[in-house]
Amino acid sequence: MNPFYEQQKGKLHIEISRNLSFPEHLHSHTEFLYMLEGETELSVGETVYPMHQGDCAIIFPGKVHGYHSVSDNRIWLLVFDTSLTASFQYILQKYFPVCPFLPAGTISPDVLLAIDRLYCTDMEKNSALGSAWIQIILAHTVPRLELTEKKQPESENLTYQLIHYMAEHFQEPLSLDSLAKALHVNKYYLSHIFSEKLHMSFPRYLNHLRIEYVCSTMKDSGKSLTSIWEEAGFSSQRSFNRAFQELKGMSPLAYRKAL
Repeated sequence: MNPFYEQQKGKLHIEISRNLSFPEHLHSHTEFLYMLEGETELSVGETVYPMHQGDCAIIFPGKVHGYHSVSDNRIWLLVFDTSLTASFQYILQKYFPVCPFLPAGTISPDVLLAIDRLYCTDMEKNSALGSAWIQIILAHTVPRLELTEKKQPESENLTYQLIHYMAEHFQEPLSLDSLAKALHVNKYYLSHIFSEKLHMSFPRYLNHLRIEYVCSTMKDSGKSLTSIWEEAGFSSQRSFNRAFQELKGMSPLAYRKAL
């Protein structure tokens, strides 16, 4: 799954993610995560939440968030469309939590049961059942959150615009200059946004988007690596191999063989 801004292909994505670590991103779906083991850091806006075994969090639609792995970890990760949430849809769209984090020991066992059932549910054949399990998760967690009404549309926020634009155009030739021009801001101010809000440089963030596209495409298709890295926006095989090794710790061929 490409976790960066996108319209998800399906209404539900569920997986056990290992060593989840992604820079700040956003999407129009709701995201729920439950720490099975290990540690990670969840960043939402300006705040970082250390997460350990048994902790969980709910990311409302359109909120900028990221994961930074602290140690080996396993995480239940659910990403679902608000159309599956019935009466919770209004809340998810109109409000957001002051703190999206819920500590271990405060979660009903029914939440874990619902996650397990969702993992076994064929959403194409029984979306109503899947929706019911999602509502059980929300019914046990949302009332524990302190919610505040959205006052300013997230789309007016420059960080939101930046992430959104790059996710839609990362396959094209991009530079800090062209990005600044497209967003009508000074490139030096934009560079500051990358370092302060996204915690990395423009080139590294761009490489993250492209490499995640490459990994997702390798899993879902039998296309040649050359076709994939060209589609991702890399200008040469050398730059692609260097970026892949830096971000994944192995060569593209080794990664594909391990799938």
